[in-house]
Amino acid sequence: MKSKTYIANYDYQLLFTYFILIAIGIFMQLNISSVRTTMTFFYRQFFWLFLSIGSLYFGFKVINIEKLRRLIFPLLIIVILMLISVLIFGDTVKGAVRSIRIWKIGIQPSLLARVILILYFAHILDKFKRKIEDTRPIGFWINFKQLIISTFIIFLLILLERHFSPLIISGITLLSLLFIAKIRLSTIALILSACLILGLLIINLGPTYRSERMKIYSKYSLIHKAMNKDSAYSGTQDYQVKESLLSLSGGKLIGTSPAKGTGKHYFLPEAKTDYIFSIIGEEFGFLGALFVFALFIFLFSRVIINSLQQNDMFLKLAGIGLGMNIFFNAIVNIGVSMAILPTTGVTLPFISYGGSSLLVNSFTVGLLLNISAKKQTLQSY
Repeated sequence: MKSKTYIANYDYQLLFTYFILIAIGIFMQLNISSVRTTMTFFYRQFFWLFLSIGSLYFGFKVINIEKLRRLIFPLLIIVILMLISVLIFGDTVKGAVRSIRIWKIGIQPSLLARVILILYFAHILDKFKRKIEDTRPIGFWINFKQLIISTFIIFLLILLERHFSPLIISGITLLSLLFIAKIRLSTIALILSACLILGLLIINLGPTYRSERMKIYSKYSLIHKAMNKDSAYSGTQDYQVKESLLSLSGGKLIGTSPAKGTGKHYFLPEAKTDYIFSIIGEEFGFLGALFVFALFIFLFSRVIINSLQQNDMFLKLAGIGLGMNIFFNAIVNIGVSMAILPTTGVTLPFISYGGSSLLVNSFTVGLLLNISAKKQTLQSY
């Protein structure tokens, strides 16, 4: 007698939301590329789109979650080696080294490393869940020190790539997983305090562009304006933020339409990546921007609902963590476009230009669909 497991049901709403987002993304890349000197970026993104749908299928239909758990530690070692190879052989772009070329294709291992780290956290917290009661600071170090060591190594390597912003997103995600797993609040508070101190030191003692971004933020931030705090910044590096706000405000309620949008005409140099939400806001207005934001909220809500229904702690933590990784990226990108957050360099998932990001995020959605799936086993002779 042979048995075959097949997927009887899965979250169709999650998959449908994904397809809407990538459709918006490919349209916006065509929209922006059509007024620039070359369509190369659109063609590349279109190529990555097909690969990404394949990665979604792989994460959804091909991967067995239980078998994946056995490979998490080897995968962790592989991504660490990839991050090291980036520092040695990677391409330098605008002072940062974040990608490595494999067969002439640029790959950012840091994106995959964050996903693997989430899966590793879920795996270890589930594997040693009986020790969670003893997770005061000393007990946490004794029982879960592999989480601290692996996070420190990966975060340090990504920081050396001069890619600080994603570490904040990843750090919030991992701390959230500790909270959901019911790690002692005293331990979480201690880790959070240490992270805040290190973050402030990195901003103030690191490259000057980080501290300058904070000054620019204080000049345009709605929070600072509400508190009647004026910025002393008088430099010239605030161009992107200023143009982003002009584009957003120019869209008003229903937008100027793609035919009349001005931001994509090189007024916003990073229109296809970091500030693509500003172009959406200008050309489709407040309603268009709200629709995109609502899609990310709906996607995240579906992930949370599916994850909380899982009895297996690994699946629950993995689902929530992977969902947070996408949602927090979207929140940060949108927040930067609106000057609610400091400039970061974080792209908008599924919509911004970037093959590695689209590939990894699509694979993540595939895993989330896999987690949501209801499976049945057929017996045959």
